[in-house]
Amino acid sequence: MDIILLGGSNSVVKNGLRIGLENKNITLHNYALGLSTSLQNLYELIRHKESVSKSNYIISESNINDYLSPMSLNIILRNIDYFYEELYKTHKTTIVLILPIPAYNDKSKAINEAHRKNCTYYGFNLIDVDFYYQKNNLYDFDQNYKFHPMPLAMQELGKNIIKNLHVFKKSKENIICSKRKYHIFAPSNLAKIEHKNSFFCEKVTRIKASEKIIFSKELKNYQILGIHTWNHTNLSTHTVSSVSIENSSFKLVKNFGLINTFQDIQNEKAICDEQTFLYVNTQIVKQSEDSSGLSMTNEKTSRLDYVDLIGILLLENDNNKKLECKIHLTNTHELLIPPIVFYKELALEYYELTKLDTQTFLQSQNHNLLRFLNHKDLKNEYEMFIHQNNQLYGASLRIKERLSYKLGEAIMKNSKSYLDYFKIPFELRKVKKEHFKNQKEQKNLPPLKAYADYKHAQIAKTHLPYLLGNALLQASRTPFKIGYLSLPFKLRKIAKNYKKKF
Repeated sequence: MDIILLGGSNSVVKNGLRIGLENKNITLHNYALGLSTSLQNLYELIRHKESVSKSNYIISESNINDYLSPMSLNIILRNIDYFYEELYKTHKTTIVLILPIPAYNDKSKAINEAHRKNCTYYGFNLIDVDFYYQKNNLYDFDQNYKFHPMPLAMQELGKNIIKNLHVFKKSKENIICSKRKYHIFAPSNLAKIEHKNSFFCEKVTRIKASEKIIFSKELKNYQILGIHTWNHTNLSTHTVSSVSIENSSFKLVKNFGLINTFQDIQNEKAICDEQTFLYVNTQIVKQSEDSSGLSMTNEKTSRLDYVDLIGILLLENDNNKKLECKIHLTNTHELLIPPIVFYKELALEYYELTKLDTQTFLQSQNHNLLRFLNHKDLKNEYEMFIHQNNQLYGASLRIKERLSYKLGEAIMKNSKSYLDYFKIPFELRKVKKEHFKNQKEQKNLPPLKAYADYKHAQIAKTHLPYLLGNALLQASRTPFKIGYLSLPFKLRKIAKNYKKKF
């Protein structure tokens, strides 16, 4: 059985999704590429048309990389629609994963809704991990993984997909599609060289600065959508190729790094005529639009005198067909998502145990050291030495040990259901009692400004637990505790504003 996998680095990462999908009865064709959007998925469908036609299933994930793209939101949403229409034309049983984006804002909502809308319209199978995270308040937990949701959980998801391939349905039939035609252009008159590593193997055309590549006249009126490159060099990783494509109507300047990368094109006026050509810039030329993964590039970044080109994706006949449908998801498979809520509880429990063990050990060692120094009359000398030679770290931990932060954590922990709300007063009392019991250990500590990571303490003060706990303490200090009357509304407002920011 053949399965096509399309996506970004979440489909490439070690111990992640792809490992779960690998099976002795499965031939997995992995065309995923890091830092690449839905447009790269479309490009791979065109480029590997033969293997796609022979496959049984297609699995796709791209919403995270769509979110990370520097392109404008309109271009990103347009490319998502382009991809799903082409995916539908394959007439394969299709499984779409919407992975959690650890940033709940207007851009992430628009992108995820575009994926859901297309799944509804074409009848694709959907595994909405992002909705699962939203429903179970897992976004904060996911931030630790930096846009690569818990790889082992994704591996389990892959295994569950393979075990349940029989439950996935075919897409809808007889949907009228646009007449868009795609073409991949690469110079045919230059020699190909092979680049490969442990995961990728590509044939590239090296275009030198002295060469000018003329686009075929047959590509007249085709729009340039994206460019696929993989530069090889022995120089610094901060080296880039600067490529220009121009004709009488437009000029596009774009940078390409040293990784295997597919870059979307923002310029909607990049349409070929009979005189369109490509060349490599050796001089410093400001790029006309940003490139994914190259935010650190500036005028001082060294330039290669060549580019290793794999292909350029072009489009003919864009009739701007837009999807008009209400999102009413029926073909969803949430039961295949592993119990990540349980994994989170396990991870937090283990963290608390190791934290307690570490604190106990350090306190014991510190106590023994101070006893020894007192015995030798060296305590004052030791403290002077530490003050002069050592930088202090742990400012954010000091904030997290404050009563306001602990109270805020208790409020969040007990706000998942109406039943939990009744527990809050008792939990807050318990936290307060424990805090004052252990407060003696916090005495005689240096001021926060003495810590080398003082800025981290300021950041910790913007965390939701601190903001909630601080509001609670402020209410408790009002005359006759009158602040408690408006406290629930204030806490809700703080949580709402926090979600908007993050």
